[in-house]
Amino acid sequence: MRLNMVRRSSVACVLACASFLCSCNFMHDGRKAFQASQKEAMHTKHFTVELDEPARMMHVKRSQVLDCDARYFYEHEALDRTPEGIETGGSLSQGRPSAHQESDTLFVSGKTYGKNTSSWENASADNSYPDWHPLSASRAPGAECAAMSIGKSLGYVDYGAILEEGHIEYLGTQRVNGHRCLEYDVKFASQVLKETKVCLGSSDDLPYRVMREDYTATYGYEPVALLPVPEQTPRQSTP
Repeated sequence: MRLNMVRRSSVACVLACASFLCSCNFMHDGRKAFQASQKEAMHTKHFTVELDEPARMMHVKRSQVLDCDARYFYEHEALDRTPEGIETGGSLSQGRPSAHQESDTLFVSGKTYGKNTSSWENASADNSYPDWHPLSASRAPGAECAAMSIGKSLGYVDYGAILEEGHIEYLGTQRVNGHRCLEYDVKFASQVLKETKVCLGSSDDLPYRVMREDYTATYGYEPVALLPVPEQTPRQSTP
């Protein structure tokens, strides 16, 4: 009798959820979902991320591409300062910071390159560099690729912390950039780790969106064209 009641309850919940009226939490084991996602991450070799970071002083948007087979990384960053950020970010020597600033970082063929617009409106020493030039700080993707290969993380998804310390709750079905995904809320007892919402693909278990109070990261897994090694232009010295 008890078995029949459980079956009837499960069927009723499935029928209700088919019309998107509810979510059957007992049918979604969060830990198993992230374990499946972890396994998929270990076989993933490339992904893209659109990162949105709104804040009081500035709004930062980043587009990132990582390809482990090609040992390739690219990031475009666009920073827009708020009026408060402009007023409080100035200095006596350089004046007011620019309202809008962009920078690009590229790792290709074993070397890191960069270019950027100026940080200042009317600086006495212009720090813009509109052409690609070598950077001393490497942005090789080796650490990220190694973490993916062992299932430790995939970009902004920390599988180690989630599976070891996370309290996972199923929230429901979402659609991100045309992909159906199952969203989970992950809370941590530690004050260091922040609550995170992760939407895992219903067909491939890969993360398609990660949301925290300070950023939203949206993933893609389609192949993208990789930039070639930049042609470097010598910087003209200012008189």
